[in-house]
Amino acid sequence: MRRVPSRVATSAVIAVCGALAVPATGAARTETAALEHALRAGGFYTGSDATAAYAAPARPLLGRRVLRRGARGWDVAELQLALAWQGFPSNMIDGRFGVRVRRALARYQRSVGLRGDGVAGPATIASLRRQPPSSPIPLVWPLLAPVGDGFGPRGARFHEGIDLVTSFGTQVIAAAPGRVTWAGPRAGGWGILVTLAHGRGVRTMYAHLSVAGVKVGQWVAGGTVLGRVGATGDATGPHLHFEVRVGNAAVDPLDVLVPLVP
Repeated sequence: MRRVPSRVATSAVIAVCGALAVPATGAARTETAALEHALRAGGFYTGSDATAAYAAPARPLLGRRVLRRGARGWDVAELQLALAWQGFPSNMIDGRFGVRVRRALARYQRSVGLRGDGVAGPATIASLRRQPPSSPIPLVWPLLAPVGDGFGPRGARFHEGIDLVTSFGTQVIAAAPGRVTWAGPRAGGWGILVTLAHGRGVRTMYAHLSVAGVKVGQWVAGGTVLGRVGATGDATGPHLHFEVRVGNAAVDPLDVLVPLVP
């Protein structure tokens, strides 16, 4: 069992990582584990018990002060992680309340019916204890393959989907009926991306494809081949990056995909 640094030491790691803009992977994982524990201790939603072996502060700092742009500290990092688990990541979990955190916070606030002012006051902090949204429609697996990286913290960042690792050219199918809203290259590391709108606020996203086999505006049935697995964009090898959005929130695909029967 690795010992989590004290709160003072932990804050120092956050500050150093943020200043250098290069996360130290081991430190970032320990950081995130301690943040998860602090949030869980305060009743905030976190999606995994994978960090249960780590010690944590007795209570989270999140909620002890109003947070706005320019704030720094452990509670800001807690806010970043809580927002990410609610489906609104803000890039790095670094304890710095900058423009991206404000934007993510404002989007989250609007999604739950709060004023989107980008300020984390008592009402916003209380709302972060809610269970995140889930898909109101069933979704099938876009392909059958082992899960590589899952949904959740990945170092000092947050992975908004799951990676299904398989070979080049494997067919990727629609997880449910829907209309194609994107089909082709997309900046930001996506590579060749297909996005489907399924109705009731649900979208699915299929990234790093080698080729897209559908067109924008096309209606597809569930199970329709959308394209083939590749390694376009920010990918080190062939896999499908699959995301599910409900409203504007990214949700864990493994919570909404129809379970596979052995």
